[in-house]
Amino acid sequence: MLFETLALVTSLTNALGVTLIARGMKGAKPIVAAFYSVAVQTIILVALLLTRMPQLNWVAVGYFALGGVLSLGVARLLNFVAMRGLGVAKTSALIGSSPVITTLLSLVILSDSPDLATLAGAGTVALGVALISGASGFKMEKALLVGLASALAYSLSNIASKSGVLMQPDPFLSATTGAVAGLAVISAYLIATGQTRDLGISRHSFACFAVTGVLSSIGWLTMMAALETGSVGIVTTIVYSYPLFALITTRLLMKEEKFTTRTVLGSTLVVVGVAIVTLI
Repeated sequence: MLFETLALVTSLTNALGVTLIARGMKGAKPIVAAFYSVAVQTIILVALLLTRMPQLNWVAVGYFALGGVLSLGVARLLNFVAMRGLGVAKTSALIGSSPVITTLLSLVILSDSPDLATLAGAGTVALGVALISGASGFKMEKALLVGLASALAYSLSNIASKSGVLMQPDPFLSATTGAVAGLAVISAYLIATGQTRDLGISRHSFACFAVTGVLSSIGWLTMMAALETGSVGIVTTIVYSYPLFALITTRLLMKEEKFTTRTVLGSTLVVVGVAIVTLI
């Protein structure tokens, strides 16, 4: 039961983190939320890496950096932007579809034929997203498209990072390199767009973002520990069940955010779809 417990910790930290980000963004922009949360996460991971500095495969490091740019520099920012328009629960469910998108992209890139479980899981996730959106026909609101773009960026990041791990099997180095690269991109964007003045925020917002960075670090470390001893499929399913926990943390910490039966059912279907793809 140890690896299941560790994976559950990751899921809970993810859910609590996105809820805290939403609270903090009441007084700050999404790009500022991304900067502070990634900065704290980077500091923690770099400090830990310095205690066990490995030999470097620079090609692998390049893939790790690309993964970080896509995940922390692009996907996280889009995630926070979508959160402002959709709320925590809906956005979390969209991001929770990332494992299915990653599987589908891998099939395309590797020219493999999808099996029945993959198709069933993808269909279940698609139905869940449709319920969450509440859209009629093919009309989708902008925030929903931003959320889906975030999920796509996370999926591409997973593929890039996995390519690097195949060359240098060091997930810890992957995460740390990715965090540094993501922070560099966010910092460059802030400077280029003249938004550094927006970094002055309230103590409440900063505390929310900083705690999220700590939670992200804890979640990543527990997930890596879970993967060392447990099944990848089971760990992935537990970790990406966090949209359901996000419903709970949102209700407890953000009582003003309202969600309907469609949101609850859609979130559940997304988690079920991920389980079908990863476990069957």
